[in-house]
Amino acid sequence: MIGAAPTFRAARPPLGASGLGPALLVTAVSALVPGLAHLRAGRVAAGRRLLVGSAVGGVLVCLTASVAGPSLAEAAVSPSWLTVIVSGAVLAAVAWMWLVIASYAVVRPVAPAPVVRLLGAACVGLLCALVSAPPLAVAHYGDVQRDMIEGVFPDGQGPAPAPAPEDGAWKGPRRLNVLLLGGDADVGRTGVRTDSVTVASVDTRDGSTILLSLPRNLQKVPVWNGGGRVAYPRKELLNAVYEYGRAHPELTGGRRPGAELLKRTVSHVLGVPVHHYVLIDMRSFRRLVDALGGLRVCVPKPVPVPRRQVPAGVIREGCRTLSGREALWYGRSRTGSSDYARMERQKCLLWELSRQATPMKALRGFRKLAETFRESVHTDLPRRTLPGLVGLAGRVREAPVLSVQFTPPLITPGDPDYRLIRRTTARLLRADGRGKVSAGHDLGRTCA
Repeated sequence: MIGAAPTFRAARPPLGASGLGPALLVTAVSALVPGLAHLRAGRVAAGRRLLVGSAVGGVLVCLTASVAGPSLAEAAVSPSWLTVIVSGAVLAAVAWMWLVIASYAVVRPVAPAPVVRLLGAACVGLLCALVSAPPLAVAHYGDVQRDMIEGVFPDGQGPAPAPAPEDGAWKGPRRLNVLLLGGDADVGRTGVRTDSVTVASVDTRDGSTILLSLPRNLQKVPVWNGGGRVAYPRKELLNAVYEYGRAHPELTGGRRPGAELLKRTVSHVLGVPVHHYVLIDMRSFRRLVDALGGLRVCVPKPVPVPRRQVPAGVIREGCRTLSGREALWYGRSRTGSSDYARMERQKCLLWELSRQATPMKALRGFRKLAETFRESVHTDLPRRTLPGLVGLAGRVREAPVLSVQFTPPLITPGDPDYRLIRRTTARLLRADGRGKVSAGHDLGRTCA
């Protein structure tokens, strides 16, 4: 009606009029539901963009990871994927903190007192720290993992087992043979003597494993460089081949001459191909066990050990959790026993370690484990084999582990019958229709 006084709709009071508490509550919820604070403040267009954008982005990331990305286990052993994960986690942390700050900016109290302003800033800072902690932790662990893989596993170009596809079928060799070496390098020791020499032969169809152990004091060793026998001193033992190879790198003509010469020699002695090796020294084993929180072992009878290493002077009989130092000397001591009894204890330690190194324990001691592997574990396993080996490792954990030692009365280390060793190895690895080896004793029974 002409001449009538105009009417006005009262504007809605800003959220800030309600105080700091509601503003912080809406900001906190907006960290989980992006755009909520903007919608509450009347900025509908911006709120909708944040809400829809975050939902679409999350769905796209999940679809990409499930369709085009590797499994979590495979990504964890791939440096390139770890780089993607680290970068993505850092970006997610930055975006999340920006969301918190932007959400508070649109709902904060209007013209607050200095004390309220300071308290609000402190609370927002704390909220930023809380929301950024998970992605930054992922970035940290991913960076440590990538650093460890690049430091331990070479970027080799030689032949390697093919990765296992999703159906679990293995495309590489039916038996994967890895030489496991325990070196005696430690503080105050020079050189490396491989006092533990074991080939882990894994049936890649079902994960069943047989450990073929050669004694450290094996004599008259037919040292082999791949093309012929090497003029190795007859008085030298098997545990000195590694250092001999390091002193004569021309024998193998490649990297890691000590390990390569020992690998070829053990392959010649057993009559089977040795695909890769892993060497760990005493200090590494001690730190490895400590990083896992100890190793529970059933000790069948007391084992004397040096008092300067273990104050009690003995590893007592019974089932208990051993520290890294106790586990090391349980596997190393020869006092009151022999090399062959020590070899048996070492196999039990390996078996228990494979069973007890659960993902949860590994996560708790992740940084120490990564540092230990990077500093003291040596191998020629190429990085590109790791995704396939992850799938195989799951089958190995559930399958039996059998052990055979080439010790008396089977052979005489001072005058070994190497033809007998090869024939015995061939018989042991002769598989039946289910992929099980035909002989050997189950560590699950002898070590439990």
